[in-house]
Amino acid sequence: MLQILGIILLVGGVIAALVGVQDAFGMRERAARLFLGRFTRRTLGLLVGGGLAALVGLILVT
Repeated sequence: MLQILGIILLVGGVIAALVGVQDAFGMRERAARLFLGRFTRRTLGLLVGGGLAALVGLILVT
């Protein structure tokens, strides 16, 4: 049961991280970085949350 949850977290985390990377190179994000000097909360949430979910999923699978 834990391995199934791990696979779901791993796949979901990788997808969220990829969406975050894709969002980081969008025009809206570039404009926000120009004015704010950092990523937006949405992009940071996708990158950090996706990375953590993938890490926890990987730990549960192994």
